Amino acid sequence: MKKSRLTFAGLVGAVALTVPFAQASADDEITRGQLMADTCINCHSAASAEAGGAPDLSRYPSDLIVSQMKAFRDGDRPATVMDRHASGYTDEEIEAMAAYFGQ
Repeated sequence: MKKSRLTFAGLVGAVALTVPFAQASADDEITRGQLMADTCINCHSAASAEAGGAPDLSRYPSDLIVSQMKAFRDGDRPATVMDRHASGYTDEEIEAMAAYFGQ
């Protein structure tokens, strides 16, 4: 009984995750950088910046985002949480996200 509930919960979760992406038209291509950067928007949006929160990353050039993310990841820049976020990304992933924000 427990196994079937877990399977059902997993299926529901998988469907819930695909719904936003299913709404994109065939002409819309979601890049890997965009997909990863979407999680950053939760804290790094214009609304957050206006409220005194984290800076809006869409206002920064991609090379600056790359250098700062690598500095957070490598421990060269002090941080409260960004060092932990950045530690999970490779150079290629950081560059892909920065390219998306730099558009």
